[in-house]
Amino acid sequence: MSTGAEESGGDGSQLFFVPDDEAVDQLMSMGFSKNAAIRALFYTGNQTVDIAADWLLDNSDKNLDTPLENDLQGTSDSSDEDEADDFLTADTFKMVFVVNAELNMGVGKVAAQVAHAALSLFRNMIDTESKAQMLMAWAHMGETKIVLRGENSTQLEALAHQASSLGLDNYLVHDAGHTQVAPGSKTVLGIFGKIVEVDRVTGTLKLL
Repeated sequence: MSTGAEESGGDGSQLFFVPDDEAVDQLMSMGFSKNAAIRALFYTGNQTVDIAADWLLDNSDKNLDTPLENDLQGTSDSSDEDEADDFLTADTFKMVFVVNAELNMGVGKVAAQVAHAALSLFRNMIDTESKAQMLMAWAHMGETKIVLRGENSTQLEALAHQASSLGLDNYLVHDAGHTQVAPGSKTVLGIFGKIVEVDRVTGTLKLL
């Protein structure tokens, strides 16, 4: 299936999006339109049906039935353009957490470490006006958050370096070592930014 969206980047490059056909069908079977399903998959990073469905419910007050291409390429109607601007400035942000699987942390430990990464990343950004505005836009549109599986400490460090090189805010948690893991263990990497940029760093990782 060739359905997708295309956006011209500032450097003249093309960004393509091809939604997962099966995910689109599943979302449509839940009563959502095809355009709404494609939008949801785009704005949640083409992850899972559940995540896309949650996004649709969170944004049920918006017009989701217009083609995604209108968001990416602009439209002739000024009200549509305003709505497209809202999507592009807010919905394209997400926060991801890469959990260090080699540490074999328990569910509670993982939850605590993800929370640590989220709070630390938020605190590091909130005092900078431009970053605070991004956080507010992200919060306004549902605060998309994704938890992914990382292989080991070396991979988390490499991903953090890559994120920094792209100008993405990130925070790597070094645990105090009071429970389950050794002091200084790199447990979770948090990254915040536009979906297309964050996916350049974590797009190949699997959900935890």
